[in-house]
Amino acid sequence: MVQLIEGVLSQGQRESLEIEDFIFHIIDPDADADEDKRVIFLDEVNLHAKQREFFLARLKEIAEGTQYKFLEDAVHLKEPCVEIVSRSDRFIELSRHITQDFSGRHKGQMSPGVFVIATVKYLVAAGNWQKLVFLVKMDKRPSFSYSYKNENGRLVAAMSEIENALSEAKSAIQKSALIDVSNVFAWDVLAFDQIKKPLLGDYYKGFLGVIERQEDSYLTRSAHITVKKWARKLTKEQMPENEDAFGYSGRAFNYLVDHDAFDTDEFINAVVRDDDPERKAILKNQLREELASAGISGQRFRPQPGSISTKDKKQVYKTEEGVIITFEGDKAAVGLTTENIGNNRKRVIIETGNLIIK
Repeated sequence: MVQLIEGVLSQGQRESLEIEDFIFHIIDPDADADEDKRVIFLDEVNLHAKQREFFLARLKEIAEGTQYKFLEDAVHLKEPCVEIVSRSDRFIELSRHITQDFSGRHKGQMSPGVFVIATVKYLVAAGNWQKLVFLVKMDKRPSFSYSYKNENGRLVAAMSEIENALSEAKSAIQKSALIDVSNVFAWDVLAFDQIKKPLLGDYYKGFLGVIERQEDSYLTRSAHITVKKWARKLTKEQMPENEDAFGYSGRAFNYLVDHDAFDTDEFINAVVRDDDPERKAILKNQLREELASAGISGQRFRPQPGSISTKDKKQVYKTEEGVIITFEGDKAAVGLTTENIGNNRKRVIIETGNLIIK
């Protein structure tokens, strides 16, 4: 049996992404009062090299999100995606069907923009190319262009509005989905909703026909345990002076307590602290790979710190003299510091407002 990949696309898989089929259709809520006519269907999009790079960069950026599985009785999106991957001759026809379904499910006012449908190929492993389907809703963002000329020795600028402009800003991407119908990954869909993050809006979730693959509590525990296991494998030479495994796992726990939404980059930045930029970059990359292998990297969820067991929360130091120090979270946050004082000795300092005799 083939082992399914738990995480999102690895860095190598992202770098191998190549656009095969590509189209977008224009969503214009003001085009017609009839909902069925507010999509302007295109027959072809000519992408020049720079434009292809632009869209490929957007696709690589959004190759992450919360993991979902298709509902067994929801085939309205799954079946067209299966067809798109296997029948490139039906790509335009099916892309129209998908876009119309997306637009038709939105009952309120929808922002004007484009709905992108693309198939991309990527290397799962050496010699093993597979395909994915990308769906992206990008809002239209009017911008301005300018020109200037010399008028009697004075440089005078004139500005004009570019109405149908697509922004390179990540915030212009309102919704995205990466769909695997080849059973390479343990998930079927990675999805992101800018408005409802880290969740999905009801209509968008209905359009995708999915359910969360894993619960927030599971993802919270997995994120914390992954950091603990990774940190314990680090040697003294790999860490800053006076740092230890508890420092990393404690900061991971505090992040999960203090944040309402999990973001991979923010989480890694909170966990890895180092004044040496080269060592910091190495540690961040290592942790990212560990989180990817555990299926956490790129996921968006609401941390549930209460789901972490008391045993996993606890950090315990024991000195050779038999003194036991127990705490939760970041040791700096609880007023505890450790420092090397030479001759294989350590100094432990605890600052507190009160010392209670138990």
